[in-house]
Amino acid sequence: MMTSERALSSAPGRRSGVAVWKQIADTLSAEIRNRAFTASGRLPSENELSQRFGVNRHTLRQAVAALQLDGLVRIEPGRGTFVQHELLDYVLSRRTRFSENLQRQGLLPSKQLLTAREMPAPERAAHELRLDKGARVLMVEMLDEANNQPIALATAYYPAARFSGLLEMLNDGTRTTDILRHFGVADYLRAESRITTQMPSDETARLLKQATNRPVLCVECLDVDMDGRPIKYGETVFCGDRVQLVVSAGQDVGEGA
Repeated sequence: MMTSERALSSAPGRRSGVAVWKQIADTLSAEIRNRAFTASGRLPSENELSQRFGVNRHTLRQAVAALQLDGLVRIEPGRGTFVQHELLDYVLSRRTRFSENLQRQGLLPSKQLLTAREMPAPERAAHELRLDKGARVLMVEMLDEANNQPIALATAYYPAARFSGLLEMLNDGTRTTDILRHFGVADYLRAESRITTQMPSDETARLLKQATNRPVLCVECLDVDMDGRPIKYGETVFCGDRVQLVVSAGQDVGEGA
């Protein structure tokens, strides 16, 4: 142990017999919870923290790794270590709407269109949409954001025969709800949502800017029109470090997950 590390472990307020990296992690954890880094949204650099605590980088990295494991920070190679903010409440109800979910919490919703193409329906999508084997669907992949921070990766499948032209309208920037109205769907309901967890792929973790060793929340959902006909089957992966799902027993809470 370095001399300065010995001093750290024996300094007033420090716990004798507790590893130095653990003491540093506890100090930074308390500061994060007290919103000490709110202005920048990230921890100081390795050099700055090493100098502050008088430790080598190996010891500091142990502390930061512990913070990441606890979900308090995320490490983005080449960019730095970012503080994880308070969890966003994402309400799942009969009327789950992305924009309204965020706006109620004072957050700015936005979406990035990643993929939009026609394809044969995957088996699961065909089953949920009540389509024959080999039927075509319109697959749309979106990155959902809150205040320009990615929170979810959403994949949706629409029956191609019913919604011909949907992809072109999406590419023109038309909102999903306006597109559905264009096709005669004035309103729609969430028929069901299934919630699971899984570990993200490297690509999913990259898009969500989260660690690969942190689980994501998965919502499999089916939306239907007011006559009960399926209009969209979706699979949305939420960043588990930024979002908590709230299941509402109400009928009307509030563009969908």
